[in-house]
Amino acid sequence: MKKLLYILILFPFGINAQVVIEQQVIGSTGSYQVGTNITLSSTVGEAAVQTLFPTSMILTQGFQQPNFRPLDSIVDAEILNESCRGANNGSIFINNVLGCSGPYQVIITAVEDSSTILEANELEAGIYNVNITGSNNCTFFTQLTVGLDSDEECQLKFYSGITPNNDGKNDIWKIDNIELFPENEVKIYNRWGEEVWSGKNYNNDAVVWDGLNNSGEELSSSTYFYVAEVGGKTYKGWVEITR
Repeated sequence: MKKLLYILILFPFGINAQVVIEQQVIGSTGSYQVGTNITLSSTVGEAAVQTLFPTSMILTQGFQQPNFRPLDSIVDAEILNESCRGANNGSIFINNVLGCSGPYQVIITAVEDSSTILEANELEAGIYNVNITGSNNCTFFTQLTVGLDSDEECQLKFYSGITPNNDGKNDIWKIDNIELFPENEVKIYNRWGEEVWSGKNYNNDAVVWDGLNNSGEELSSSTYFYVAEVGGKTYKGWVEITR
């Protein structure tokens, strides 16, 4: 008697279903380089991808598209906040613009008044229009914000010591915010009440006490006393020289 062998073959449902795989990059091995006006990136198994940065658009070839990059990020700017209200010492400096060669001509105006050109290092807190022109006649426009480090009105601050040893640290006697009151007079006295130094229109720069007397001679390490006439007010205190 013959035995029959039955083989049952089961076919899964959906055998005709299709799977679509989009182009994709598996792994992150590759390289990435940034130049003045071009970015070059590549991954294993793909040709190099070139990204151009004109002043008005971003153009990338190939399927490996970078994440969206706001145009403002093309501008490399150094921004210093206003130190306190009324100081007007905020600053905007343009270091580099992709696709636009320096040196740059920069015109800064307030958003609410585009007719008045402002000094780049005399800005109060706020938003500013920044028009940039490069040496190759390229142009770029953006808006940049100057912040505020302290919401309080600017006050004078007198420090109690200097170390005039030419190491670049505390070599001069700095009075914070004195430049906001250009009409002033500062006098320094020794412990016997003798005037050893004086200056009008003290500004921490051209007129500043650096530990010398009126004759340009070094004053010895000791405690001295100051009297400052600023904005109709008199400020008194002491300051110590340490050499």
